[in-house]
Amino acid sequence: MTNIDDVSLQKGASDNFTGTTYIQQIASEEGSTMVARVTFEKGAHTFWHKHGGEQVLYFLEGKGRVFIDGQEIIDAKPGDIVKIPPNTRHWHGAHPDEPDKMRHLAITNNGVTWLDEVPEEEYKK
Repeated sequence: MTNIDDVSLQKGASDNFTGTTYIQQIASEEGSTMVARVTFEKGAHTFWHKHGGEQVLYFLEGKGRVFIDGQEIIDAKPGDIVKIPPNTRHWHGAHPDEPDKMRHLAITNNGVTWLDEVPEEEYKK
């Protein structure tokens, strides 16, 4: 059995994330489902993006924030689950008030299409 802490970390790309993020890919099936533990340092979040299938976020540590286009901002805490419908523009990351880091499991289906950067004032509202 492999311990999650033994799975290698990859730093999130600066053209997809604002701030410092680390991604540990736990499992994947090409073109289908990927499971990753993602760590967002203070102030870090994704750019706008969408997935071809549903994405499920399971929050593990710290306070998080999710914004699904056309809905209210969701503030998440450890144990919360947020489901994002297929082909829905959204972003997620550490809550602006989180003093340390936020970590979640991301279960993603059918890849990702990266879009534009989230304006700082939108992230902090």
